[in-house]
Amino acid sequence: MRSAHPSVAGGQAPGMLRYISLGYRRFGIRPVQSPPRSNWEFFAVVSGSCAPVFGDDAPVSLRANTLWVFPAGSAHGWTGNGRRRAYITTFHFGVVPALLEAAARNHRTLELPLRPSERRMLVDLAKRIYREREEPTTLSTLTYQSALLELSLLVLRKLPQMKQPLPPSPAEKVVDAACTWYTTRLADRPSVQDVAREVHVSPSTLRRMFQETRRQTPLKIFSRLRLEAAMQLLAESNLKLEDVASACGYSCASDFCRSFHAEMKRTPAAWRRDLPTGPGYVRR
Repeated sequence: MRSAHPSVAGGQAPGMLRYISLGYRRFGIRPVQSPPRSNWEFFAVVSGSCAPVFGDDAPVSLRANTLWVFPAGSAHGWTGNGRRRAYITTFHFGVVPALLEAAARNHRTLELPLRPSERRMLVDLAKRIYREREEPTTLSTLTYQSALLELSLLVLRKLPQMKQPLPPSPAEKVVDAACTWYTTRLADRPSVQDVAREVHVSPSTLRRMFQETRRQTPLKIFSRLRLEAAMQLLAESNLKLEDVASACGYSCASDFCRSFHAEMKRTPAAWRRDLPTGPGYVRR
């Protein structure tokens, strides 16, 4: 198989492809380490071997013929087998279907074996999407969404058969509505009381519902929503830190930088500087 250069996918529509790459890599010679990614990643090694590295003391075990799925926020790199090459495909998406998100929740990564036919499918899919990025059409967005569904179905079919999910409880509906409303009002810096009033419950009831369904306080969840929105703006735009802070509900750039560093252990400027560049990502 011939190596191909990475290509880009920009855009902010739900499920929009953000990045695609395929080709040979020598991670044993040139290991890769990355700050937390703002996207979901589907990474497959279809020939040769490699392994993810998480920057802790966890043992590293090289894998061949494997697909990994990393949730957004994952910080990991790659190592390989000395000078030997590995052929990889990797796709990044802003969001994934709810079933896959639920399956991956509380996992650092999903690691799944690949059959020969699945490896061929992944290479063909990556080449097809790469060509689509080179010559986009009015159907490109649908093509990217189709690719996300193919990848998600590949993963979900390999997982233990899941029971039919129960309908969301009243508390889950309220919490989901609260998070959705809060996300659309970040710049207004709504309080817990504001959110509770919007979803027609008392603040104490809203706190209880968050603990019951998310095992965290509303403030903790809202803080993460602000951070994720800020990471997306940092990755997808050239906005100044002051403008990112204002758009995401921080009182000022200094407040944003303190909060970002407390969570990510690095400054927003350093995090943005270390994002992949060139043909990998497009900033607006």
